[in-house]
Amino acid sequence: MTPSAPSRSLTWPLIVSYAIAFASATISAVAAFAVLPSWGADHAPLFLCVVMFVALVAGPGPAVLASVLTFLSLQYPSLSPGYPFLLPSSEIIRLGLFIVASVLVVVLSAAQRRTSSSLQLLRNNQQMMIGELQEQNDILRVENAEHREAATRAQVAEREIRQTVDTVPALIARYRPDGFMDFRNKNWREYTGLSQDNFGGRRWGSALHPDDEEMVEREWREHIATGEPFELEQRLRKADGEYRWHRVRRVPLRGETGEVVKWYAIAFDIDDRKRTEDALRNSEADLAKTRHELQLIIDTIPVLVLRHRADGIIDFVNEVGRTYSGLTTTKWTTRTSIITHPDDIPRLEAAWDVAIVTGESFESEVRLRRADGEYRWFVTRRVPLRRDGEVIAWYAATYDIEDRKQAERELIESERRFREAQMELAHASRVVTMGQFTASIAHEVNQPLAALLTNAETALRWLARQPPDLEKAKTSIERVINDGKRAADIVSRIRDFSRKAPVRKESLEVNKAILEIIGLTRGAMSDNGIFAKMQLAEGLPHVSGDRVHLQQVILNLIMNAIEAMSEVGDGSRELQISTSAAEAGSVLVAVSDSGPRLSPASITRMFEAFYTTKTSGLGIGLSICRSIVDAHGGRLWVKPNEPRGAVFCMMLPIGEANLEPSEA
Repeated sequence: MTPSAPSRSLTWPLIVSYAIAFASATISAVAAFAVLPSWGADHAPLFLCVVMFVALVAGPGPAVLASVLTFLSLQYPSLSPGYPFLLPSSEIIRLGLFIVASVLVVVLSAAQRRTSSSLQLLRNNQQMMIGELQEQNDILRVENAEHREAATRAQVAEREIRQTVDTVPALIARYRPDGFMDFRNKNWREYTGLSQDNFGGRRWGSALHPDDEEMVEREWREHIATGEPFELEQRLRKADGEYRWHRVRRVPLRGETGEVVKWYAIAFDIDDRKRTEDALRNSEADLAKTRHELQLIIDTIPVLVLRHRADGIIDFVNEVGRTYSGLTTTKWTTRTSIITHPDDIPRLEAAWDVAIVTGESFESEVRLRRADGEYRWFVTRRVPLRRDGEVIAWYAATYDIEDRKQAERELIESERRFREAQMELAHASRVVTMGQFTASIAHEVNQPLAALLTNAETALRWLARQPPDLEKAKTSIERVINDGKRAADIVSRIRDFSRKAPVRKESLEVNKAILEIIGLTRGAMSDNGIFAKMQLAEGLPHVSGDRVHLQQVILNLIMNAIEAMSEVGDGSRELQISTSAAEAGSVLVAVSDSGPRLSPASITRMFEAFYTTKTSGLGIGLSICRSIVDAHGGRLWVKPNEPRGAVFCMMLPIGEANLEPSEA
C-alpha cells in the first residue's frame, strides 16, 4: 500500500463526523423554529441535546461545530431588525449556561473519547500481547514438537548409525586419546570372539598376531604423539583361531581447540588379496623364469626362428639364426632373409605376398647361405599371430633339410637302381617261368608246324595230278601260309615275353592279354589234368599299363594255381579266370583254383619277399607281382576260395582316353 492510502482512509470518517454535526444542528434549528417560531427559552435544551448527540456520535470536534451552529441559531433572532441590542439578563444567563453546558458536553465528550481511546488502546495492546503470547506459545509448542521430533530422529539416527556401524562389512573400533580401545562394532566382536569391554586395556584388543605386536605398538605410539592418521597391514585372529591379514586405517577426531578427543579405526580383510598378490608375485617370478627359459629355448632350439611384422618385415632372429648367418643383429629389416639364395627369392616373395594378403600360413623350401658362404636347403613355415581376427605378426620356423635333400637324392637313385634290379629280377622270373613250361611252348609251336607240313604235302599232291588241281592246291598253300603266320605269332609272343625291354604304358584290353597267356599255358594245364574255365566280361574299358608286365602277373598267378592243384590227389582240378568292371573306374581280374586251403598266416604273409609254401619255390614271384601291380596304380590281394583253394584278385585302373590300344 502507498503512503497516501492511510490518510485517505482517515479523511472520509472525519468528513462524515462533521457532516453529522452540521446536519444535526441544521435539523434541530429548523425543527425548533418550525415549532416555536419566536425565540424562547425552550430552544436551548433542544440544542443542548443536539450537541450532546453529536458529541456522543461524532466526537468533540463535531460537537464544537454543533455548539457553534446551535449558538448561532440561538442568536439568530437578535440579528433580526427591531430586536433590542441588549438582551435581557435571563437570556444572557441562559446563553451562558448553554455555553457552559456545551463546553462541558464537549469536554466530557473529549474526555470520554480519550478514555474510550485509552481503553481501546489498552484493549488493543492487551489483545496484541495476548496474540503475541499465543504466537510465542505456538512457537514454543512447535519448537517443543520439533525438539521432541529431533530427539526422536536423533535416537533413530543413533540406532541407524549403530546398526550401520554394526552391519558394515568391516571391523570398526574407537580409541581414547591415549590409544586404548573403548568400542568395537558387532563385526569386530563376532570376528574376534571378544566382548565389548576391553578389560585387558590393550590398544589392539587382544586379537593381534604376536609377530605384529611390536610393529603395531611402535607405529601406534608415533601417531598418538603426532596426531596424524595412519595405515598399516596386520594380522588379526578370528574366533576360530585363524589369523588373516587386515588393512587398518586410524584417523583422529579433534575438539574445538584442535586436541585429539577420539581415534576411529576401520579394518578391511585383505587376506585373499594378499594371497592373490603373493600368487601374482610368484606367478610373475615364474613368468620371468618361463620367459627366460623360453628365450633360451628359442635361442638354442636347432632351427632358425624369425618373427615378421604384419607387413612382412623381419624384426627378430634367434641366436641359432644369427650364428648360422654370421650376422649379430636381431633385426634384419627386410621382407626376405638376406641370406636367401638369389634364385629362390622370386618364388619365396611371390608366396609371401599371397600369404600376407590372405593371412594364411604357408611353407616353402629355400636355400640359405651359411656364415662360411655355403648354401644349404631349408624348409620354412610361417604362421600368423592374430588379435581380434587381425594379423599383428608372423612367426617363422626354418630348419635345415640339406641332409634330407641329400638322402632324397640318394633314395631316388636307390629307387632307380632298385627298379632296374627289379626289372632284371622280373625278367629272370619270366625266363624261369618259360623254362617251366617249355614242353607247353613246344606243343604250341609243333601244332602249326605239323599242320604246315601236312598242308604243304597236300598241295604237292594236288599239283602232281594230271591235270593239276590248282584250285585245291591254292587252298592248301593258303593254309600253309596261315599256319606259318600262327607259328611266327607264337614265337614272336614268346620272344616279346622273354626279352628285356623298358616299361611302356599303353592302352590295352585285359581279356585279349589273358587269352594270349592262356595259349602259352595249355600244355602245362593238359599235363596236370587241369580244367580251365573262362568268364570274361564283354565291353570292358581298356586299362593303362605295360602289356608284358601285366601278362607276367597273370602268367605267374596261373602257374602258381597249376602248381598248387598238382599237389591235390583227390577231387577235381579247376582253374577259373574271370574279369569284370569294378567300382571307382577299375577292372577286376580274378584267378581262382581248387588247391589246398590257405591258412590265415599264409594269407597275411603271402606277398612277402622270400616267403613261399612250395618246397621248391623261391618266394619272389608274388612279391614281384604286387610291385608290378602297385606300380600300375592297382591293387593285388588274396582270399580263401570255397570249399578249398585260393582266389587272387587284381584290380587295375582304367587307362587314359588319349592312349592308343596296343598292337596284337
